[in-house]
Amino acid sequence: MENKTLCLNCGERPIQIKKQGLCYRCYHRAWARGLIVTKVKNPNGPGSFRSQNGNGQKREIEFIQAFFTHQNWIHHPAMFNLAEKKYTPDFYDGERNVFIEISGTRQAYHQNKDKYQLFRKLFPKLLFEIRKPSGELLDEEDQIDWQ
Repeated sequence: MENKTLCLNCGERPIQIKKQGLCYRCYHRAWARGLIVTKVKNPNGPGSFRSQNGNGQKREIEFIQAFFTHQNWIHHPAMFNLAEKKYTPDFYDGERNVFIEISGTRQAYHQNKDKYQLFRKLFPKLLFEIRKPSGELLDEEDQIDWQ
């Protein structure tokens, strides 16, 4: 049974920002990076999601709505050191134990391709997927079909 009084992100500290279900530390980290994604009650159906700052998150919100059918996921779950760079995957799916990166365009994928390969090389035991905002798995071996 999950403890409803602890932060939804870290699960260690008490909830202090009730609207997001976060402790101050997790809320301020997310706010500083503009990454707060909140569930909004929708009287016409299941919850919808929106970004607090309203910019740069449209693809990730589209992915949340299209892909996740459960609540056991974390947005920007951890930061990994990749030699001289740092990398934070977009999501962690707790149901499948996999890190997920969302790549919205062909250019974005190719700009970050080396980072993805380095992540896989340095952390071979972690499951890692690259997906389109629609939730479709990106096949990196074949020709990439972008809409």
